[in-house]
Amino acid sequence: MPILSLVVYGSRAREDHSVDSDTDLFAITNDERYEMIVEGTTNIACYPLTQAISRAEGGDLFFVHITLEAKAIYDPSGAFETVKKSFVKKENYSSEISNASELGFALVAHAEHIQDYYLLNKRLAWCLRTILIARSAEQGRPTFSKEGLGDVFQDSGLIDLIALKDCENFTAKAYPQFYSAFIKYGCSPNTKMPTNFSDLMVYFLEHDNMMGLKTARLLSNDIEFEGYDWI
Repeated sequence: MPILSLVVYGSRAREDHSVDSDTDLFAITNDERYEMIVEGTTNIACYPLTQAISRAEGGDLFFVHITLEAKAIYDPSGAFETVKKSFVKKENYSSEISNASELGFALVAHAEHIQDYYLLNKRLAWCLRTILIARSAEQGRPTFSKEGLGDVFQDSGLIDLIALKDCENFTAKAYPQFYSAFIKYGCSPNTKMPTNFSDLMVYFLEHDNMMGLKTARLLSNDIEFEGYDWI
């Protein structure tokens, strides 16, 4: 997989990382397909150049992150600069907010029956952070760090919730707080969402909620299903 460009983003690009922070890298390749490579605490999102440009032109929320925050490590052909110049901000990020909210509500509803607490907390933090980044982007001041998001929304409680992404323990007090945050900053619960977990996977697929579908598949064999209500 020849690499055309390699950049760092996230906390290490912002230089607000800790010793335990992941190293998030974005690679532009001349391959034909996207690939995510995970080696320990290093994550490399590998995008073919044409796909990266297409996502940037569509205002993809991830590319808001890349365009504004990433720092080039290797870019001899200027591929990264081409992607940055291709970026066009969307008028709104309602679909991203809706998808993250719906996954978040599903996770909170199932929290007591999920045995993989690390994945539960990581995904809940991802949902909340995605909602907040999307809202901040809509306001014209996209922000990515948990401290910055706490400042933008003047809500210090958000910092503690997002920090749970690395927590491996069941944190009962936090899950109602996540639920409240999803309602406050995201969308109201959709009462038409299925309550059967298998049907929920189909629902995520039909609504193009890929993170919801991926998470549902990961947890499908890990949940003792008892049903739930959305209200």
